[in-house]
Amino acid sequence: MPRCEHVDELDLSISSIATSLRAISDAIRQCADRIDTTTTKGNDNNGESRIQLQRALRLICKTADTPGAKMVFAGVGKSYLVGRKLAATMTSVGTPALCIHATEAVHGDLGIVNPADCVVLLSYSGATSEVVRLASVLRATTTTTTTTTTIGNSGGGGRRPYLVGMSGAPMMMDSPLGTLCDAWIDCKVDAELSTVVCAPTTSSSLTLAMGDAISMLLMARRNFGPSDFLRNHPGGQLGHD
Repeated sequence: MPRCEHVDELDLSISSIATSLRAISDAIRQCADRIDTTTTKGNDNNGESRIQLQRALRLICKTADTPGAKMVFAGVGKSYLVGRKLAATMTSVGTPALCIHATEAVHGDLGIVNPADCVVLLSYSGATSEVVRLASVLRATTTTTTTTTTIGNSGGGGRRPYLVGMSGAPMMMDSPLGTLCDAWIDCKVDAELSTVVCAPTTSSSLTLAMGDAISMLLMARRNFGPSDFLRNHPGGQLGHD
């Protein structure tokens, strides 16, 4: 059988794909090492990432445990698309969630956000202007009407949604978004896959993985099982096996 032409090129292409997959895998592992005390014993350099993740999880879990409250993801560009996927996964496994576009949010979509909610703001740089503006608006928003401030975790007059940032900014606390958030989740990567353009690849994969891991945590806390999953997926084959 004659050798397929360009086979050498195909082999190189496959090798390149494998290298990219390993880079993404390494980024996820490195993030896991930064937050896992069992793998960073004696290393205090990653302490702030763990502390901030603990704070974020407290707010997220409190929201998930509050009747009528929901998770709200927000971003622009690829971050918005990542947020849509995370909201869909979270909702499918028992935690109500949705995603809003940061630009559309300040043109009316903010009406979907309630004081008892937790808003997860996605911006790898921690400086995306549309996301920072949304965070600023949300942080300045307070509600004094009895009908809203008595819902769930609102805690009385003046309650606003919790704000959690997901970012790869080296100094997230000092970034424009970080200074507005109540907590943040470290999604820092060493580099994107391309050395030519900074298209979100490694960073978006890590953010997806982190969000999925949190979704699984919330699912376990709810004792969400196969019958619940099947109820949310009556179409298709998921949960039918």
